[in-house]
Amino acid sequence: MASPDAPTRVALIGCGGISGNHLAGYRHVPEAELVACCDVLEEKAQEFAGRAGISEVYTDYRDVMVRDDIDMVDICAIDEVHAEIAIAALRSGKHALIEKPFAMTVEEGEAIVQTARETGRRAMCAQSLRWAPKNLALKEALDSGSIGEPVYVRLCMPSSPFWREDQAEAYASRPADWLLVHNGMHSFDLLSWLLDSSPVRVHARSHPGQQWLPVHEYVTCSIRFGNGAIAQTEENRIMQPSGYPFHCEIYVVGTEGTLDLSDRLTHAVSVYNRDGYNLVGAHTTWSPEQPNMPFACEIREFVRAVRTGGDLPVPLEFSLEVLRGLLAAAQSLATGEAVEVRS
Repeated sequence: MASPDAPTRVALIGCGGISGNHLAGYRHVPEAELVACCDVLEEKAQEFAGRAGISEVYTDYRDVMVRDDIDMVDICAIDEVHAEIAIAALRSGKHALIEKPFAMTVEEGEAIVQTARETGRRAMCAQSLRWAPKNLALKEALDSGSIGEPVYVRLCMPSSPFWREDQAEAYASRPADWLLVHNGMHSFDLLSWLLDSSPVRVHARSHPGQQWLPVHEYVTCSIRFGNGAIAQTEENRIMQPSGYPFHCEIYVVGTEGTLDLSDRLTHAVSVYNRDGYNLVGAHTTWSPEQPNMPFACEIREFVRAVRTGGDLPVPLEFSLEVLRGLLAAAQSLATGEAVEVRS
């Protein structure tokens, strides 16, 4: 392993779309050094290596695990193998930053938590939305008590579709709830973090969207949290035309006021309470070139926790409770009935 003064040496596994965001983040984290990458498609790994300026390329993640000079893996592979790779990394003495969802079943999530405890290695589910400046401003406003106790949240994050009809075969095996499970981990985590509570009851509904696509492109979910607050989420990739900008809208009703966030046009976080109207997070934004870009922040804080032994910014046990709620929502989507979340 690296000396205390040397950068944490990182291997990135899975060189698809999200890996580019992680690469942009590492450029702002001097405490970490990308030294290797891995993808089952060698051309993808080589292309990523070229952009990252690294020469060590693998097509089998097991070849990464046998290296004693790699301290940490950053798992950006497809969802279905996140748990398998994470457990292998922890058992080989490496720390693991795991893209969401960090597991596909509660049993997989519990296995990662248990393996991290047994090995003394650190693992964390990547939740970049927490570090978006507008969401940090929103969380600070909520924690300050500016609107009293939050009782209702509406969260909407629409964008243009991920998929194209000329690539229909690539999606043929994906289940109808793929959008909910893949992107809903962000929504459920953001809500649980903002409300400082876990889901206890969920009810999800969906719309299939385009006929050629097995994935349902619109999913909405009603959530009740342990503290009594309720929320409504909306996962929407049905919007046309292609190129519709990704944005986030959050509306929070509290016992003493209302918070209103919309970043598509104004980048503003507005507070309405007994003191009137305030813009607590006006024009808070980011770009990949800035050190405050969310992927840099989550990587930086995870690496620092690894290096110092400090608290993880997103505890694995917290992510496990988020996963329980999310998978209960997937069950609700399949049955059409509300589902109690089992802890």
